[in-house]
Amino acid sequence: MSADKEVTIYGAGMSGLIAAINLARDGYSVTVHDSEAGYGGSSLYNPSTHATFIDPVMTSDYIGIDITGVFHPVIECPAYFHETKIRLPVFELYAVERGNRPTSLDTLLFNECKDLDISLAFDSPLKKEDLENLPPNTIIACGLSPSAYEMLGIPYHRWHGWISRGEIGIGSYAWLWFDECITEYGYFSAVNDYYFNLLFSIREVGRECLDKYRHFMVRNEGIEHDNWEYVSGAVPLASPDNPRLFWKDAVLCGTISGAMDPMIWFGISGALVTGKVAAIAISEPDRAQSEFARFTRRFRRAYYFKEKIWYRFIRPNVRGMERAFNAVGIDRINHLGHLTETGRIPVYFAIPGFSHLSCY
Repeated sequence: MSADKEVTIYGAGMSGLIAAINLARDGYSVTVHDSEAGYGGSSLYNPSTHATFIDPVMTSDYIGIDITGVFHPVIECPAYFHETKIRLPVFELYAVERGNRPTSLDTLLFNECKDLDISLAFDSPLKKEDLENLPPNTIIACGLSPSAYEMLGIPYHRWHGWISRGEIGIGSYAWLWFDECITEYGYFSAVNDYYFNLLFSIREVGRECLDKYRHFMVRNEGIEHDNWEYVSGAVPLASPDNPRLFWKDAVLCGTISGAMDPMIWFGISGALVTGKVAAIAISEPDRAQSEFARFTRRFRRAYYFKEKIWYRFIRPNVRGMERAFNAVGIDRINHLGHLTETGRIPVYFAIPGFSHLSCY
């Protein structure tokens, strides 16, 4: 096969595999490298579960792969501000599993690769010395690895936090928890009898904050688990210019391309659609750039809101948010959420790839 029909991909997570599947179907011979021992993304974070806004049918149509079977409607997703509970709208909010378990999104994609001209090379990371001699038609989909951002010179925030995960007898459910001891939030989600719990921040998270979160969980949700581990990673949210499709002659996709919501850090939908965009970029770079710009067009606005308003004036004052909610009335706020779910109040999303606003 001629060199122009060969593609090299670094990263066997969801965006890398979507690019590989689409290119192999178009007659390319694809080799996918990954630093892990197998598919399913980083073992530091996966297996995991996530709640994300997505239209699975429209997204499946766009990426050319039916992923509807692994996305499950979220039954409920409350947000807690200390102890004040607000019911969040759950229209088009779905839970999905990542990693290499049989019920995961990654397993679905891995199985799609089996009958195609796709070679998987595990324990094969992208190295700094490789960058000067990347072969033509290279795609980089290295996810949340800080070393990849440093090698490529991409601005990033380092996040810190505590993770717990494992089997649990809970359906499709999620919650958020806001407190001054973190800059982001505590996040629990469950699907396929598996849960993922993350307490994270862009500054270090002490054990006392974890203890506070665990006490909150027992009081408000009746859930407790002891298998917590401290982790740290990277997100491409340090600059309004983070979204980028190309790095020199290579194509970027997934989280490392900046296709991530700067506000709440949603990344599933952006990774899915940019996997397809990366495949387009191999033969039609101008068309791919136009698609990428369409999917990430709200990044800059959301970034400035997060940096200039949310972090400075709103997020540090969780007690003030509680007072405001109670002044308005929790029932009234929950009713507004219901009106949003029924489509009577329009919703603004900055999530890259969210179908109603970005796909079509």
